[in-house]
Amino acid sequence: MDTSEYMPMFLAETREHLEQLNLAIVRLEKNPKDPPTVDEIFRIAHSLKGMSATMGFAKIAELTHAMEDVFELLRQRSTGLKTEAIDTVFACLDALSRAVESIESEGQEALDPEPLVTRLRSLVRPRTRDQERSRVGAVKPTDAAALDAAQAAGARILHVRVRLNEDTLMPAVRAHMVLAGLSEHGEVVASNPAPDGLELFDGRQIDAWIATDHDQDSVGQAAGSVSEVATVEVAELDLSQIAAAPAEPQAVESASQPETAATGAHKATRTVRVDAGRLDSLMHLMGELVIHRTAVDALTTGLDVPGLHQAIQDLTRSSQALQAMVMQVRMIPVDIVFLRFPRLVRDLASKTGKEVKLELVGSDTELDRTVVDAIGDPLVHLVRNAVDHGLESPEEREASGKPRHGTISLAASQAGGSVIIEVRDDGRGIDPAAIGRKAASLGLIDAPAASEIDVRAAIELLFAPGFTTSEITSDISGRGVGMDAVRAKIRQLGGEVLIDSTPGTGTSAQIRLPLTLAIVSALQVEVAGAPFAFPIDRIERTLRLSDGSVRSVAGRRMLVLDDDVLPLVHGDEMFRGSDEGEPQFVVIIRAHDRRLAVAVDDLVGQRELVTRPLPPIVADAQPVSGGATLADARIALIVDCDALVDGALAPFDLRVAA
Repeated sequence: MDTSEYMPMFLAETREHLEQLNLAIVRLEKNPKDPPTVDEIFRIAHSLKGMSATMGFAKIAELTHAMEDVFELLRQRSTGLKTEAIDTVFACLDALSRAVESIESEGQEALDPEPLVTRLRSLVRPRTRDQERSRVGAVKPTDAAALDAAQAAGARILHVRVRLNEDTLMPAVRAHMVLAGLSEHGEVVASNPAPDGLELFDGRQIDAWIATDHDQDSVGQAAGSVSEVATVEVAELDLSQIAAAPAEPQAVESASQPETAATGAHKATRTVRVDAGRLDSLMHLMGELVIHRTAVDALTTGLDVPGLHQAIQDLTRSSQALQAMVMQVRMIPVDIVFLRFPRLVRDLASKTGKEVKLELVGSDTELDRTVVDAIGDPLVHLVRNAVDHGLESPEEREASGKPRHGTISLAASQAGGSVIIEVRDDGRGIDPAAIGRKAASLGLIDAPAASEIDVRAAIELLFAPGFTTSEITSDISGRGVGMDAVRAKIRQLGGEVLIDSTPGTGTSAQIRLPLTLAIVSALQVEVAGAPFAFPIDRIERTLRLSDGSVRSVAGRRMLVLDDDVLPLVHGDEMFRGSDEGEPQFVVIIRAHDRRLAVAVDDLVGQRELVTRPLPPIVADAQPVSGGATLADARIALIVDCDALVDGALAPFDLRVAA
């Protein structure tokens, strides 16, 4: 069977299974007496093994099969697994993840299961042949005599008929998942297809007869929870009516009495996997539609054509609804990123000898797919820093009156057109004096500046390239690559990073990101005859230049307002390097915890702009992050507020070369 067309689905679902196993095992390590989690682990392992075998990846199937032996210990022990067993299982999951990456990049598993299988077997007692056959279902009777024997033993038999969607791509995998799910509720006495024929199954109907004391609803739900199942029928089998029935399970079906309204029926799936490239193309076309709609609106302004104004309004309303729907399609929960952190924190705590509790808040908060794909690495840096630098050892915490375990909170929330992701710890906080001494030793500041450094300046030094507070280099930290990379990455996404800390209490790192990168709400301005745009979420307010007075302080222009004094820059100097404009207005922007007044010639108005990346020669030369086509075919440059503020306020920063 050619499985190449099923490969994208296999890779996606295998990654999901591995993530779920990582989470389930971390959860079980904390709470061994958790039967639902044990059942979940078995169900996922069954599915993963069946999918791998069907796709022809025997090494993954072999390793997963050996892992099931260890998982079975979970059912036998109320105290859970020993640390050695947990570590071995995690090593297997890491190996499986690498194998999946290898399959995607090279088409081969690149996995040697023998060393890990040996480690797994050392954790369990050898099984007798009867035990092994009973566990994996190697022998399953498939005729009426076997069903009759089950009845003689006092078993209650349910007949389960499952129908898959007609467009199911991997029916053999779905059949395996259905039978695996049913086996959690009893013994599958007979099935069609039989277990030893699953790899060749290419039908759309699965029949199973299960000896169980569970109710029909729970059995039906177990089968119906499998993806791509269209309907499930469950009925109790009257074995007294099957004496003359042929051996094939299909014949037994005629003697059963399925319910007309299937118990536990599962509605046809309403989800479909779409290649990410297609979503990007859809967003691009949506952006073009927005541009053309704006152009039509501008061209028809002032025309007195009957019905034209109403037609333009209808077009605008429909296109805005379509734009909102396209944006919604691209939104995915940030939980996809959060899933990796329980395992990461568990491993970091083990390496550092610390006791760490991880709290995940707002996992269902949605972000644009492009943003979600990009924030994983910055968040890993922040969490690593929180565990390694932020939290104290259990002994230190007890000595300072804190609980032995430290707490790290990873929270996501929406605020207007932005998403805020915060990594907070209750550790030692940032020590400005220690940061100052380290910065002086690295040559970033001189000794007098180091002695006067405050928390704000210390935080800014953490973002300096090459800066680290670690005295030794490890696989966790100490290489001087971290916070500067975090800031650079977040700025590429149009966001900002804010850090706040209280010595002895803890540290909070907050990432603020736009909901989407494709369409930005911005204020269009004119600077020396050229259009520029400031993102709306970075604008504090606008005013006429005449509403304040301009003063010179230490050679720098300052805008004096009734309630504040702000550094003032002229847009034509910052963006065009000339002094041709006649600024009439001021835009006050915010970046980090700093504010800047930018003088511009005119305020055109708020616009929904479809952003496009700029060539490096343009982006590197000016504080801009992208461009957008306007209705009059001109290109408006999107202002990078972080870069603009950094460039304008650099003389005020604490940066004294040694």
